[in-house]
Amino acid sequence: MIHVHDGSEEGITTFTDRGIESLQEFLADIRTWEGGVRQFLIDEQCDQEKIERIIADEPKS
Repeated sequence: MIHVHDGSEEGITTFTDRGIESLQEFLADIRTWEGGVRQFLIDEQCDQEKIERIIADEPKS
């Protein structure tokens, strides 16, 4: 993950190609865990509303 200055005060945070690959590998791995992505987010104390939004977009296997 890198921070890019885009001319604004904030800039943007983005991923390198390898960072995207790593994130895809991580998500594929989480999906094999008991409880999957939902349980991971709960364990990481993610906000319940965010969990529901994320899970709503989760592809069904």
